[in-house]
Amino acid sequence: MNTIPKSHRHLIEAPYVASLSTVSADGAPHVSAVWYVCDGDTVAMSLTTDRQKYKNILAHPKVSLFIIDPENPFRTLEIRAAAAIEDDADLVLFDRIVRRYGQDPERFPAPKKNRVAVRLRSIRVVAQG
Repeated sequence: MNTIPKSHRHLIEAPYVASLSTVSADGAPHVSAVWYVCDGDTVAMSLTTDRQKYKNILAHPKVSLFIIDPENPFRTLEIRAAAAIEDDADLVLFDRIVRRYGQDPERFPAPKKNRVAVRLRSIRVVAQG
């Protein structure tokens, strides 16, 4: 199954924090917290090119995005996906994501140089609870 069931759709549509798992150069998992936005059939994130997760995606573009329902920790959504990297030099995606989480992009203390968009296309969706 590679579509998100209606019962769990709110987990990807709400501005929650997700865990992004990538594969490090030595084959070990690398997990980090990310903000995201649902964008059509994809989930998108804005990253800088100096981050380890960006380097891992370049080398191994298969990732997993995991969200725990903050109201019921036994309800989870995992999206196993193929990641594609696109330019976000104009910061359109960055701006959209930061605003989604209630912040002002002009004042938000994140680096704005060397920013890329990472789009996840689901390969498999696992919804629990």
